[in-house]
Amino acid sequence: MKLTDIRHLALGLVVMAALAGCVTAAPDDMNSADAARANMDLGISYLRQGNLEQARIKLERSIEIDDENPTAHRLLGLVYERLNDLDAARDQYEVAVRQGPDDPDALNQLGIFLCTHTDDKRQALRYFERAFDIPRYSQRFLLYSNAGTCAKTVDLTLAENYLRKGLELNPGYAEALLQLGDVTYQQGNYFQSRAFVERFFAAANPSSQALWLAYRVEQALGDTATAEGYAGQLLRDFPESVETRLLLEQQRNAG
Repeated sequence: MKLTDIRHLALGLVVMAALAGCVTAAPDDMNSADAARANMDLGISYLRQGNLEQARIKLERSIEIDDENPTAHRLLGLVYERLNDLDAARDQYEVAVRQGPDDPDALNQLGIFLCTHTDDKRQALRYFERAFDIPRYSQRFLLYSNAGTCAKTVDLTLAENYLRKGLELNPGYAEALLQLGDVTYQQGNYFQSRAFVERFFAAANPSSQALWLAYRVEQALGDTATAEGYAGQLLRDFPESVETRLLLEQQRNAG
C-alpha cells in the first residue's frame, strides 16, 4: 500500500472528552477497579496531549491493575504504534480483540495496523469484515472506508464496493470520496473519478493527495489547462509534500 493511501485510514477511535479538572495521579485510597480506570483516563488525557511516554506509563499501570480491559489494551497499542514499537503494538491490539471480540473499535484498529504495517491485507480485511457484522455501531461508514482503502492493493472491485457502502452511510465523508476517486482513476473511469474528486473538494479543503489525483485525472481526460491549475495549486500550497515530489519527478521525466 502506498504511503498516500495509508494516510487516509481513519482510526474512528473515540477517546473521552477532556477530563474534568487537572488530575495528575490516581488517589491512593481507590479500589483496584477505580484505580485502573483512573490510570486509563490519565493515559487518555496524555494521549490527547501528545505526551506518549506518560500515556504509556499510565496505560501500562492501568493494565497492571486490571488486565481484562480491552479498551486499555487497544489504547496502549495505539501508544506503542506511535512510539514505533510495532511488535508491542500488535500484541496489544490482538489482546484487545481477544478480550473484546465484538468491539468494532478494536477490530478496526487491528485491521488498520495490519494493513498499514504488514503485507497481509487479506487478514486485515477479515477484521474489518468481522466489525461490519456488529450492529448499532455509529462509525460503520469508517469501517467501510478503511476496508476500501486497505483493499485497493489487492482487489479494486472489492475496494470500490466497500467505499460505495461507506458513502451510502455517510455521503459527505470526504476521505471515502477521495479514495473512490482514486479507485475509479485506477480502473480507467476518469469521468467518474473527476466527479468524486469534485465532490471531495465540495466537502473538504484541498489536500495534497486530492490535488495530485485531480491533476492526473484532468491529464487523462486531456484537459491540460485544468490539470496545470491543479499542479500550480499543489506546488504553491504543499511544496514539501510527497505529492509535490511526485509531480516534479513526473515533470522532469516528461521534459
